[in-house]
Amino acid sequence: MKSPTIQRIIHPGMPLAALLVVLYLGSWVLNFYHLRDFHDFSAAEIRLFEPSKLKLILSVFLITALNLLMIVFLNNKYFIIRVRSFLPIFLYAFFITAWEESHFLISSHLFLTVFLICLMLFLGMYKNRKAVLPAFWGSLLISLISIFNPVYLFLMPVVWIGFAQLKSFSTRVFLASFMGMLVPWIFYLSYQLYAGNEILIFNTLFEEFQPGFLLTDLSLHKRIYIGFLFLIFIISLVGIYTNLLNDSAQTRKNINFFVLILVFLIPLIVIFPRHTLAFLPLVAFFLSMLLAHPFTLNNSRFFTLLFFVFCAVNAAYMYFNYFIF
Repeated sequence: MKSPTIQRIIHPGMPLAALLVVLYLGSWVLNFYHLRDFHDFSAAEIRLFEPSKLKLILSVFLITALNLLMIVFLNNKYFIIRVRSFLPIFLYAFFITAWEESHFLISSHLFLTVFLICLMLFLGMYKNRKAVLPAFWGSLLISLISIFNPVYLFLMPVVWIGFAQLKSFSTRVFLASFMGMLVPWIFYLSYQLYAGNEILIFNTLFEEFQPGFLLTDLSLHKRIYIGFLFLIFIISLVGIYTNLLNDSAQTRKNINFFVLILVFLIPLIVIFPRHTLAFLPLVAFFLSMLLAHPFTLNNSRFFTLLFFVFCAVNAAYMYFNYFIF
């Protein structure tokens, strides 16, 4: 059985939920006073606007709140976790708060908002080989946001593999998705050619093709933290798949789709390390959903202990970012 403490977090009452909200708001106040801006990543250069620090953090906070609501809706509709759980929200908010780089990246959070909409469209295509409209609109939205950062286009192949996992792949679905991907770029390139503008957007992407790990440029505590996250992700995968047969067939397909995307993001970040921050909210979302599954459903003492270790490590990471470095 789960300990009473973790049960209260999985199914919090109003007092605990209010306390968590207060702590979350307080952490964003710390963001304003203790965190610096990050201008040395190309992902920060695609902001839609450059407001003051206060407006920037407030904007990201509001977008994060919207994404949290969408995560709740997605989990309740598609039963990624077969019982109601507060942990996906708790973990996502924890990640975004702890990862200080994410607090200044409006476009990255907006991309997650768009991607969550697309993900709901794609998950709704389960066993429907005629679902051309969701495939078209979902691909069009991803392609539209990729105009601001073309690296997002590399997610399309994994989306098509996901169609096969969801048993919705067919020639017409693929063509609809492919056309949806092309339409925004046809209009964008046509406008640039008509206006006589030089098209440099792909040149920048190729120049930033620098395969390699970011670990060499990170401080020691960040390397340790990334190693811990990788380890806990592997352990959680074991917990997920040892308990997966208790889920419905559709839920199993959805979880496999989530794992596929998160695993695909790792080499994508390695290939385009300067765009790591562009994927940060997306990584936070998939990690929060996949970690919440064993933490919620696995009743062993090991995962209960692992949850508290996870919270302690993230709290220590936040402390180092705010007060040490």
